Amino acid sequence: MTPSSRNEADAKLLAEAIAALRELVSRARGTNDRSFDDGHSVDKWQSDELRAAIACAEAVIAKAEAVIAEPSPE
Repeated sequence: MTPSSRNEADAKLLAEAIAALRELVSRARGTNDRSFDDGHSVDKWQSDELRAAIACAEAVIAKAEAVIAEPSPE
């Protein structure tokens, strides 16, 4: 594998990973991982851990997209 084709394969894999992570983040935003049923109603919410994981994933996406946007050295 030449360095050029290796870079192309790496870029494709990174793009696929970003797309998958973006989909997970999108689905996680609408997900509640905690609930409480008092017998009359059920309260549902996201835990601090889930919110932190979503924020972390969004930061990773932003970093990865910044790397992709950088001009490649020639």
